[in-house]
Amino acid sequence: MKHLKILSIFPLLFFFIACNHDKKETIVPTINHIVTPSYLGVLTPSQEIIKDELLNYLTQLKTFNINTIVEKTYPPLFTVINETHFRKYISTMMNSKDIMVEKYDTHITKIGKVKAFSNGTSFAQVNYTSNAKIIFLNDELYKDTSSINFLYDVLVHKYGKENIKMNVASRNLAIKRKEKMIMIKEHNQPWKFLGDTLEYRRLYPNILPYEVLTNLES
Repeated sequence: MKHLKILSIFPLLFFFIACNHDKKETIVPTINHIVTPSYLGVLTPSQEIIKDELLNYLTQLKTFNINTIVEKTYPPLFTVINETHFRKYISTMMNSKDIMVEKYDTHITKIGKVKAFSNGTSFAQVNYTSNAKIIFLNDELYKDTSSINFLYDVLVHKYGKENIKMNVASRNLAIKRKEKMIMIKEHNQPWKFLGDTLEYRRLYPNILPYEVLTNLES
């Protein structure tokens, strides 16, 4: 459970839980829209496959399709994160009466070079941005000025003032985040996904193949 809280595929959700120790707020997206920017440029056939796989994954990620999310997660991650806890946490996100994501858009910003190795393993690093509009449904959640200001200050510190828009009167919050991910395909296996954050990178030496680990870009 320790690693689960650190390495969530939904870092934003864990932030809200961390700010409300005795609550169990969750977020359920109700509107989904994915856009592939034209400025990705000309992609190789391998990168086109990566793009399509990533678009499909982002769709599944935002609908909280638990089985598909687990199925598409790079399996060695579950040697450090209990898969049962992982599933249970995702399932709680479907029943929140406190917070709702009214809008969630993702935009792929970079498809890295696909690197293939002689043992049949391939991997690529990808970047995308996410834009979420969050509505606080529970009037008891962040109900006073000090708590809402604390939330705003922490988010600004983490993501930058230009990426945070808060409407106190209508109790909604818009957050833009830059995201990174690693995609790995082992011999005769489908593409799998792994978050690329500082927290995940602490575990990389324990879960990534040597050839992938030694070819990662910062």
